[in-house]
Amino acid sequence: MNMPHKYKNFNRHKALTLLEMVIALAIVSVLFAVVLPVFTTAGKSWNSRQASSEAIQNGRVLVDYINRELSKAVKIIAVSDPTETNGYIEYEDAAGTTQRFDIDANNYVQFGEIGLQSELAGPVTELQFTCYALDDLSTQITDGEEIRFIKVKTVLDNASTFGNDKTFLTSAYLLINGSSLELMIYTPYEFDTATGKTPALSQIDTTHYLCAYSGNKDDGWATVLTVDTDTWEITKGASFEFDSKKGKEPALSMIDSTHYLCVYSGNSDDGWATVLMVDTDTLEITKETSFEYDTKKGKTPALSQINSTHYLCVYEGDKDDGWSTVLAVDTDTWEITKGTPFEFDNKKGKTPVLAQIDTSNYLCAYTGNKDDGWATVLTVDMGTLKITKGTSFEYDSGEGKTPALLQADSGHYLCAYDGVDVKAGDAWATVLTVDASENVTNETPLQYDSGAGKIPALARIDTNSYLCAYAGDGDVGWMTTLTVNQSSLEITNSTPFEFDAVKGKTPAIAYVSDGHYLCAYAGPGDDGWAVVIAPGTGSALSP
Repeated sequence: MNMPHKYKNFNRHKALTLLEMVIALAIVSVLFAVVLPVFTTAGKSWNSRQASSEAIQNGRVLVDYINRELSKAVKIIAVSDPTETNGYIEYEDAAGTTQRFDIDANNYVQFGEIGLQSELAGPVTELQFTCYALDDLSTQITDGEEIRFIKVKTVLDNASTFGNDKTFLTSAYLLINGSSLELMIYTPYEFDTATGKTPALSQIDTTHYLCAYSGNKDDGWATVLTVDTDTWEITKGASFEFDSKKGKEPALSMIDSTHYLCVYSGNSDDGWATVLMVDTDTLEITKETSFEYDTKKGKTPALSQINSTHYLCVYEGDKDDGWSTVLAVDTDTWEITKGTPFEFDNKKGKTPVLAQIDTSNYLCAYTGNKDDGWATVLTVDMGTLKITKGTSFEYDSGEGKTPALLQADSGHYLCAYDGVDVKAGDAWATVLTVDASENVTNETPLQYDSGAGKIPALARIDTNSYLCAYAGDGDVGWMTTLTVNQSSLEITNSTPFEFDAVKGKTPAIAYVSDGHYLCAYAGPGDDGWAVVIAPGTGSALSP
């Protein structure tokens, strides 16, 4: 019998042998051995990240709570030794109630009246309190009568076996017999690694700030600093050289959201001005035609906007006399012109600053004859752009160098300055009062730092309080808060706090948001540095 062709080779297809099956199973086993740990590791990693996020969230809430409550303390009753990691602190609050932080049996941080405490967060492996006196922030103490500054360290346990525990730090000044400053300093950022002297800041929007400064070889440079309002980290755009010969001591004033008037001491210390333009998409900076507003000298200029096209400019002119002029900006061509210059002090008028009183009148404080502190009111006639002045007033007959000026309220202005000292000068502040006749007087000055107080900068915190940054002894960067009593006009200050322990010269401050401030300054090596600072807070996740 003949079989059909399609069945002829049927017996040639053999089944799998036992050896082949064993090899196949071995290959599958190897694949499982390789892949299974990957899935296991991924699961462990997910659990670890989830536990880490939970620890970070709990830790931040915890240290914020500790900071807020400790700041209300009026008397420290007892505190654990600074080496004790299972620590505690007891204090009396404003209501006279004794409160206590410690770790309970479940390893949770608890807080409240003794015997009525409730759990806050945990579990923790450490709770450590380190305390200092008002005038010594290096010696650790436990004497409640002397404690004014407290550092707190806590370590939250990561629930994941494979995760790392999270360390959190916070600190607080106590409101005892005076005002307090709680200061959070975020990661400093070096915006120019060569030179970044005498920076000036102008806000572009809620996260971007134009920074002009004297760079390498005293050339004029500018960059845009960006603040991440989630992490408070700083980055920058491309740097732009707006004057390749010289650009010292720049001052900025916003014209519109993309244009900024920049005045500075240019080549041969003459007075120059230019319009800087910022592309808000790329953060690139360009400039318009520069204008020389004083061909003899124009050092340490300051600006105050009069209206959308006119700006009052005061500066140190020929022979260090005090000069002023009105700069006009054509917003079609961006060309700059000036009014008739006016000499407001023919003896000396160094480092002048301005605060607007109204649309025609401006308070001007400056370093006058023999470096004394002087002030006067400058009046601008908007029809002719001519400037006149009121009676000059000597608010400090000893010394009043490099003043900073900020309006406190209608008729009152806070003035911080570098006062008299044989070697370095000290830090002083006073309230200048301007009456209806434009006469200037001042209140009792306050010495807010017995060391140096060079080139201070001011920013408003609230109705009564002001952040003051300055270069102290050794040019170290310091900050304090100055508070003006609206009834008595008396000034008080918090304990000064170092924002840069190496160098912090010529600071400039701009408000960011949520109580945070951007501070640009000449740091170590005169490089350009910037940092975000938050008075009124004091907690951070450790590196």
